[in-house]
Amino acid sequence: MARKKISEQEWQTFLSLADRLEIPVRELLGQKVRFTEMEAAGHRLGRSVAQITTERLALARAEQMTEPQRCPTCKKLCSLVHRERELQTLDGPLELCEPVAHCSACRRDFFPSASGTGTASAEL
Repeated sequence: MARKKISEQEWQTFLSLADRLEIPVRELLGQKVRFTEMEAAGHRLGRSVAQITTERLALARAEQMTEPQRCPTCKKLCSLVHRERELQTLDGPLELCEPVAHCSACRRDFFPSASGTGTASAEL
């Protein structure tokens, strides 16, 4: 797959994002540093973007689940709440917002996005 080129305006967006995330990409532009330092800054920026993107995608998916869900054991309709928890990913930790239902009949919690109940995909 061919690598995509970015415009100067897009590069400035990357620099602004790096500044906001306190990754010293802009400072490295004017310094004589080893290639590994440049590469490390690029990887830090990439990992940060991946974490933010994954968090936002998971949040959007969780927000789509608002209707009561059936308990996978007894099939009773159970209301949902959304809980946040930290999740370790390949790119580092992120805050995961996920739907959680509690079945009072079975006295258990279940996670509709993980069980596939109410969603087309069981992958997160």
